[in-house]
Amino acid sequence: MLENRQRSEFLKGFLEEVEEKATQTGVYRVPFLEKMLQYMERNDDPDILIPPYIDTQKKIAVNAYFYDESQNVLDLYIADYNFDQNEQQLLTINMTMMTELANQAKRFITNAKILSHTIDHSLQARELAVLISENISVIDEVNIFILTNMIYNSNKPIELSIPGIETVNVQVWDIDRILQIILAEQGVQTIHIDFEKDLGHSFEMMYVPNVQHEGVKNYFTCYVGFIPAQLLAKAYDQWGSKLVERNVRSYLQAKGGTNKGILKTLKDPNERRMFVSYNNGISSVARSGDIEKINDSINLYRVKGLTGWQIVNGGQTTASIHQAYKSELDLSEVYVQAKLTILHVEANQEKDHQLLEDEMVSSISEYANTQNKINKSDLLANSRFMSELEKLSRNIWIPTYDGRKSERKWYFERARGQYAVDLNRRKRGKEQNEFKKQYPSEKALTKVDLAKHYMSCEGFPHISSKGGEEAFKRFMEQNKQFWKYDKDDNDEIIPLNEVTLEVYQKLIARTIINRHVTNIVESMRLQGYRANVIYYTVSMLHHIYGTKIDLVDVWNRQTLSDKWDEVIRIIADKALFFLRDSAGDRNVTQWAKQEACWVQFKDEFTKQLSNII
Repeated sequence: MLENRQRSEFLKGFLEEVEEKATQTGVYRVPFLEKMLQYMERNDDPDILIPPYIDTQKKIAVNAYFYDESQNVLDLYIADYNFDQNEQQLLTINMTMMTELANQAKRFITNAKILSHTIDHSLQARELAVLISENISVIDEVNIFILTNMIYNSNKPIELSIPGIETVNVQVWDIDRILQIILAEQGVQTIHIDFEKDLGHSFEMMYVPNVQHEGVKNYFTCYVGFIPAQLLAKAYDQWGSKLVERNVRSYLQAKGGTNKGILKTLKDPNERRMFVSYNNGISSVARSGDIEKINDSINLYRVKGLTGWQIVNGGQTTASIHQAYKSELDLSEVYVQAKLTILHVEANQEKDHQLLEDEMVSSISEYANTQNKINKSDLLANSRFMSELEKLSRNIWIPTYDGRKSERKWYFERARGQYAVDLNRRKRGKEQNEFKKQYPSEKALTKVDLAKHYMSCEGFPHISSKGGEEAFKRFMEQNKQFWKYDKDDNDEIIPLNEVTLEVYQKLIARTIINRHVTNIVESMRLQGYRANVIYYTVSMLHHIYGTKIDLVDVWNRQTLSDKWDEVIRIIADKALFFLRDSAGDRNVTQWAKQEACWVQFKDEFTKQLSNII
């Protein structure tokens, strides 16, 4: 268990943020759910039901959902917010209570057909009921996420079954789990693994010849071969997410069609030895290695130890093998195809090492043809672009107009939970108060939010509507000049473009605009599709009036002029009407994720909305 003091400090700040937002909106579950989802950082953002569906009499409840049509996987979210929770008492929740919460979501599924007829047609919850009732025969997997501000001490798995559903998983996300993720993700750890000492045996690989040309530096050495599956499983069992921090994922799961296929192969004794033929293996990088040539062999080497070992492709393969290992399957005859790249940079060239590592990792991710390719965006949280934005946010003061010196800064979170960790490193009282004065919690900004705000401002509301993973990936593609590299005449690695002060200011300005629109939309008390309405409103505002909005001026003023408020209200009202009306029989949130939706909105309403101001 985590230290109580550490837990209490984190919980205090967490609850304060939720309550601050709740006082503005009048509801607690939505800001709590949004805050938890920031830490979970899932590939696809769920659709948050506003209002949530709660039937206390029939004990049915759902707060958010996501349906993956390609995998036939349904995710349901239950937000359990206890108003009595506090940092002194640290209230806990038991397994019986957790099971009942999970059953509330289950009952929504088993009653979906009835609910599709009884829920008010204007509510998002009805769309969910219709979606489930129409797809129940093809849904293979249901994941129920219980998000609670209490502490689940027993940590026992919640077993649940739903008639007709092959796989039902229940995941509990409590305060402890969030804090564990935060502490684990504060920068990539340079760990050293002594395979013989730590895991019982080493492995062999073949050296890939790399011809040395005169005057040209060799920045890497490459090896190919096979790693025993049992060794890989033991390494992941001991070091966990530290081996995959370059892809910024936690709690890897063996789910989805491909990974179920991996487990099926490992479970079948007749197919187990064919694993290396069926699977494309892993690609990894390391900063250095204890690697020695074997006797008089031409190019066979023994890998005895590695420093800074990171699996950059094949994370899901690793997770599946680990799950098989934990299930006590026999992996003694299973081998995993592997590539290992050792990066060579002098000890006094750490900055060059970071540049080289960023470029190498992103290139491996882009070009390696693996069956379980890790998303490119996952690999870029530690890129030069993200690191430079983090540094600028710690150094650039927010402008003031009253003659006083600046006292506040924006706080960009490159890794999840940086703000909370930074705050709790300081002593309670004066030190924490000074930190919050300089970095107010409302000025904290995650990389995913930054991406969504950018994409909506630049006319991609359908991308922002798809969620954090897609938005961040497209954001990095749009801004690749800030993290890609080239070589100068001396063959030295140089960045394509510098991340300047103006670049930073304009990015923050886009966030200011999004948050301004959000506040207005929330004040309108529109029913449903809040996130989609916000993204489409921002995009239409920029599409029609973008030339009249100076981003640097928005940064300098730290607000969007209130002359745009009525424009925003009119656009938001039209956006909600359009989304509902144009969707027809389609799911509104799924329709909002299509480019055709945005194109149609522009075609139908640009002229009508062009003469408001």
